[in-house]
Amino acid sequence: MEVDTMPQHDDKRRRLLGRLSQQLAYTAPVLALMAGGAALHATTINASTDSGYGPVSEETLLLASNHAQGEAEAEAEGEAEAEAEGEAEAEAEGEGEAEAEGEAEAGDRSAVERPEGYTPGYSEDGENAPALLALGEELFNDPSLSTTGLSCASCHAGDTGYLETFEQPYPHRVAMGENLFGMEMVHADEMVQMCMVSPMAAEALGWDSEELAALSAYVVEVQRRYAGEPHNL
Repeated sequence: MEVDTMPQHDDKRRRLLGRLSQQLAYTAPVLALMAGGAALHATTINASTDSGYGPVSEETLLLASNHAQGEAEAEAEGEAEAEAEGEAEAEAEGEGEAEAEGEAEAGDRSAVERPEGYTPGYSEDGENAPALLALGEELFNDPSLSTTGLSCASCHAGDTGYLETFEQPYPHRVAMGENLFGMEMVHADEMVQMCMVSPMAAEALGWDSEELAALSAYVVEVQRRYAGEPHNL
């Protein structure tokens, strides 16, 4: 003889729904996603059975659960978006600071502009000793002056790579001096220093050094030759 278990099952189901109805009288379920959403757990606050609230249907329970789940997921997404925005802002701020530091370094003219009380160690009129010019030519072709493996001759071999302003005697306007350092007029020794700290990525030469005097004298000589003026080389 078979025993019909359906009435017992329905009775247990009704009792369970009754308890859940009383618990929902004060709070909605708090859901947590487990194992990638495979299982849902509800935590509720117990309430008195005589709260005065009537039973809640299965549909209402399901709606409450879905609503709580949606709120939890929305809150998680909001926190993730806020964290991503915070990281993006921090990265942008770091890039902005690095860019500002780079601009400040590139625009520092103190390393390339003649210091106060400076006296050139060469003649700006082109009357320089052959030994000084010979040393200048040697340094002009020396890549060890740079940190990039370049020499002055890498960009200006055979008197090439100069702008039209190079036809004018020093001091004259130089695009790099104007654009990077805000200098309207540039002397030959200042031009050497600009090339040292910018394309050659090295330290500026000492203002009283023989290297600066020799390179500057050679640059004056190259300028005179480029412009078709009398020169010593």
